Amino acid sequence: MPFHWISQWTGGFFEDTSLTKIGLEIHLDDEGDNFAEGQWVPLVNDPRMTTVVDTSGLHSLMIRFCRCASALGPDMQLFEIGLFPASFTLPKTAFTFAVLDDFLLDNLECGTLVMNYYSKLRRITSSVFPHLVPDRYRELMRVGRQWRQLKQLKWHGFGHEKQKPKAGELALFCPACPQPGVNVNLAERNVSDPAWLYSRSLVMDGNFKAEHMFLANPTDEAQDIVHQSDCNNHQAVNQANTSRHKLEATGIGGCACARHGCFVPHSMVDFQKGERQMNMDYVLCQALGYNTDGIDRALTFYDINCQYHKHLDQQVEELPYLDLPWGMEVIPGIGLWHVHGHQDKCYIRYASNFITGAARIDGEIMETLWAPLNIISPSVRGMSTPHRKECLYFQMNDCNFMKMIRMSKFLCLKFKEAKQGVRDSQHAFDRLSETADDDTLVKWEAEAAAAQDDRLENPSAMDIYEVKMTKAPTRKQQELHLLTQQARWLAGEIHRSAATWLASGITLEEAQVALLIDVKKLGRQPTDAQKLAIARRRDRLQGQIDEFVRVAVTFLGDQMDEYDKLDLMTMMLDAAELDSAGSSSDDPDRLDDED
Repeated sequence: MPFHWISQWTGGFFEDTSLTKIGLEIHLDDEGDNFAEGQWVPLVNDPRMTTVVDTSGLHSLMIRFCRCASALGPDMQLFEIGLFPASFTLPKTAFTFAVLDDFLLDNLECGTLVMNYYSKLRRITSSVFPHLVPDRYRELMRVGRQWRQLKQLKWHGFGHEKQKPKAGELALFCPACPQPGVNVNLAERNVSDPAWLYSRSLVMDGNFKAEHMFLANPTDEAQDIVHQSDCNNHQAVNQANTSRHKLEATGIGGCACARHGCFVPHSMVDFQKGERQMNMDYVLCQALGYNTDGIDRALTFYDINCQYHKHLDQQVEELPYLDLPWGMEVIPGIGLWHVHGHQDKCYIRYASNFITGAARIDGEIMETLWAPLNIISPSVRGMSTPHRKECLYFQMNDCNFMKMIRMSKFLCLKFKEAKQGVRDSQHAFDRLSETADDDTLVKWEAEAAAAQDDRLENPSAMDIYEVKMTKAPTRKQQELHLLTQQARWLAGEIHRSAATWLASGITLEEAQVALLIDVKKLGRQPTDAQKLAIARRRDRLQGQIDEFVRVAVTFLGDQMDEYDKLDLMTMMLDAAELDSAGSSSDDPDRLDDED
């Protein structure tokens, strides 16, 4: 193998050397033909070496190209032996296919930059003097992009075709989401099938970690109308005009299938001034138009859908470059985590728990997809625009690939959980139905059906699901209420002071509990000052209890026999003091803290 590092015995020690120094030459014959012994082969005797970059380091090799009349060009001869030339005219630097594959894998899994990867190769070549190894960083950066593109073309069936791929054809998508002509045949759809069975579930979100610096000649930006939020103070709405003067893109926005977390091809955008709605309009229109011919229902989750969906139809109609699939019903939703940051009414109107056919879905899966993408986001911040997009797209496509190969196991686990969930939900539903009569059940079902049918035009129709609870009055409010009522009675002092007497009893109970807690905190050896403070509090509390019991006869009559229960707290205080206190006279020389 020409990429082995060898050592040569000098008589006293082994010295690092190379196969080239001992006479290795690589001869490239004409298309792999074997020449008979003695036949003359025209070669180019070029004294300059060719630098070959491999996973084992950089090697200087003598490569002699074939110059027969029918021979291929030097670049194609290098391709045939597994070397990618850095240039296609008189190549003097080449990269092995193995090192390019290794770089792509390192970039995907570890977020390794080209500079860091090449620095590793230089140290592999010479651990003592890596700075003396030839610098091929720029060549690796260019060839790495070319290799990535060739891999994409090969994986998606364009390796042997000259036709140009269309939008989205170099990307994978979710194999489980309904795609007419791919995994579902709508011609076999039954009329009785529910609409949600053939619906597309999508989630949209923005990521402000994937920034991009300004280029030399930034393009002009389109104008957008910003609508202020009339819900809570959502930054995605009110800060839509936020600008970073040093950034061409303040982040990216995208769309993925809400159930399985696969990025939708051709539905990623850059943010020029925060998370503007015009950017997300493009994302949604592209996502809803990807392999959805014949699908008439889509469920979309967005953090601010309560505000975004209000003006969606109007904005799409005003922009000539946007278009929603004709006849498709778009149902807005908000993720179960973000919806709790909204007003209470948004939970009933937009949470997935109240959307027919949404099933068990949280609408927050985009947050998990941004996490691995953020690993390489800082590294693409200063790249050129095409290079940055290539890196981000390659990461997203690989994410979809990893989802696909694990989809069967994932769906099996979800199916088992869903079966158990159906049984639990059915049991709870049956118990609720048993508490209501038949007329009430019919009324509830009619109201629920009417609310679901009207939710798109009137989201407030879903407010019938809102649980209306009256907050219990506080203790002070209840005491004030009793005193106000007693003031209207014709009786005298007894009824006028009953509420005050009850309130004082509750206060005494709270004081007893507080005193018990303080006694237990004394420890095994309390000071005399601490014991004296506790004794004073007990004496003061006991006087209040005696007064409370004395007045109790007025309200409860002669049969009042609850005084023994009031003594129970006193017994607990005595026991706690005996357990925690102990004698303080063991050390007669100890001075009291107050002294």
